[in-house]
Amino acid sequence: MLAQCTGKRKHLATMIPFAIGTGARKSEQLTLKVRQCDFFRNLIIFDKTKSNKPRLVEMNSEVREILMPLCKGKRPDDYVWLSPKTGKPFDDIKKAFVSACEDAEIEGLVWHDLRATYGTRLGEAGFNAYDIAKLMGHANIATSQRYVRNLPVGAGEAVMLKNQRRHNTVTSEDSGTLMVAVNS
Repeated sequence: MLAQCTGKRKHLATMIPFAIGTGARKSEQLTLKVRQCDFFRNLIIFDKTKSNKPRLVEMNSEVREILMPLCKGKRPDDYVWLSPKTGKPFDDIKKAFVSACEDAEIEGLVWHDLRATYGTRLGEAGFNAYDIAKLMGHANIATSQRYVRNLPVGAGEAVMLKNQRRHNTVTSEDSGTLMVAVNS
């Protein structure tokens, strides 16, 4: 899919891995401003959330590498992602995402599935529903419960190691492949 994110869809090449790496809702991502990216503490402060409560998400190295050049030289109140066509923040990215999916021959994938992938990876890494709820900004713990896996005692560490290896392979620039979870 990322191979399809060129030309008019170039912005998706950073937006997709950011969404998977942070669990950001599309609205949170499109309204993200430079001041919300705290590189000193490696945090992203989502302040325009569904619940109207700020949410902090740690930057992993990939997200940090994505944000650094996007924020460099901009003022704190500038938006991170700007349309090259208008110079203004994106209103939506639906057309570009849908056409990238079509060209990549991926059916049924919607933007929110990228957020679900973040939750799934947290669950696979052994996070409990309370931590997942906090990281994803869920008001109801039942929403986060779908990502929790029932693992045998002691399996959490093995899952984390497996997930780290897979994450490094799956999201490397060499492979050009991103695995995502799709809710049914």
